[in-house]
Amino acid sequence: MQIKKRLLPSEFTKNTMVLIAGTVVAQAIPLLLHPFLRRIYSAEDFGAMAVFLSLFSMITIVAAFRYESTIVLPKNDNEAANILGLTFLINLCFNSIILLVLVFFKAEIVTLIGFPLKYANYLYFLPFTSFLFCAYQSMNYWLIRQKAFKASSFNKIVRRTAEGIVQVILGVLKFPGGLFVGDFIGNFSNVISGIRQVFKNKFNNAFVSKRKMGFVAKKYIDYPKFNLLPTLLSSAATLLPFLFINKLYSTEIVGYLDLSRMVLSIPLIFISTTISQVLFQKITENKHQQTSILIELRNIFFLLLSIIFIEVILLYFFGDFLFGLIFGAEYVLSSTFSKILIVSFSLNFISSTFSSIFITFDKIRLNGIWQVAYFLSICSLLLFKDISIESFLKIYVTIEAILLSVNIILIFFIVKKYETEIKEIKA
Repeated sequence: MQIKKRLLPSEFTKNTMVLIAGTVVAQAIPLLLHPFLRRIYSAEDFGAMAVFLSLFSMITIVAAFRYESTIVLPKNDNEAANILGLTFLINLCFNSIILLVLVFFKAEIVTLIGFPLKYANYLYFLPFTSFLFCAYQSMNYWLIRQKAFKASSFNKIVRRTAEGIVQVILGVLKFPGGLFVGDFIGNFSNVISGIRQVFKNKFNNAFVSKRKMGFVAKKYIDYPKFNLLPTLLSSAATLLPFLFINKLYSTEIVGYLDLSRMVLSIPLIFISTTISQVLFQKITENKHQQTSILIELRNIFFLLLSIIFIEVILLYFFGDFLFGLIFGAEYVLSSTFSKILIVSFSLNFISSTFSSIFITFDKIRLNGIWQVAYFLSICSLLLFKDISIESFLKIYVTIEAILLSVNIILIFFIVKKYETEIKEIKA
């Protein structure tokens, strides 16, 4: 039995593989379509979409006041269901306000961020797409809570398939804004699929009431209170450099950088997000049972290092050739940018994989302090003007490398403290 137990994969490994398989299939769809999309849409189209997604990402981080990340934490489904209901309500109200802001101040926003005028009307997609994305994020946390990892993987495939089909068709038809419309349709499809899945996995409307939503809002108030603003600042720090570059250089340069970011983010998309979700559920369960998490974390860490090593080798020895072959000769510039950005993306790959540790061990205040420091450091990029784009990126990478290294060190000490406490309890 002991031999059989060792040979058979653990539940954690099975769940991780299910999510990775779903993520690989889901992300393979846009990746396989991207060489074609890059030839039917211009670099400026992708640059405008990158700026749009930067704004979108900052909005979605705070749209549910960070309550969605607590859905996994309660011991009973009744409480978790009310958090899910609460996130829907907050999300709807928040994005309604964003819509009103756009209606009255769109021109000022376009001028502030240097958004190309011919794409300005597509900013109205922001609140609708944000609402759909955040609604699904909350539902996905419910699926993770129920260990419905197959359902979560299936929903990702639905989203990317719908998005890719629409973007290709509209691109071939030369329909303006095809990238924006495709992104919206993908998120809409995801929500429809997600609603069906949560009801199949123990969610019941009868669980939810105004009184109970008020109760969970107060119980988990520390998450919006101490995590909302820092998380927004951290997200902004990740995305602001692209807004700065759009303002200081050009939307076309952002288009080339967007391709660099997409290629470098492949491990982040395929591995980091997936493992982080399963790891969140696993370490929360281990914490309740007061058992060690060290072996899982150590194995994952060495896996991440192996992936980073492979990516670095491919980029430095074959980067120019691969970018030119797959995306077209004009995108060799993206390979140059990628070689500069690889350091910060590698550290972010490690940091983001283990980021749920801050939430699980109630270290959101500590994480908040780091996020504020991260934001302020990135804002210092505004001091560097009238320099080449390569020099700008090198300064950006240096700042990122320092701050992300600090984040990884903090995670290490949180885990070390927990493991010490576990040993003392068992002693």
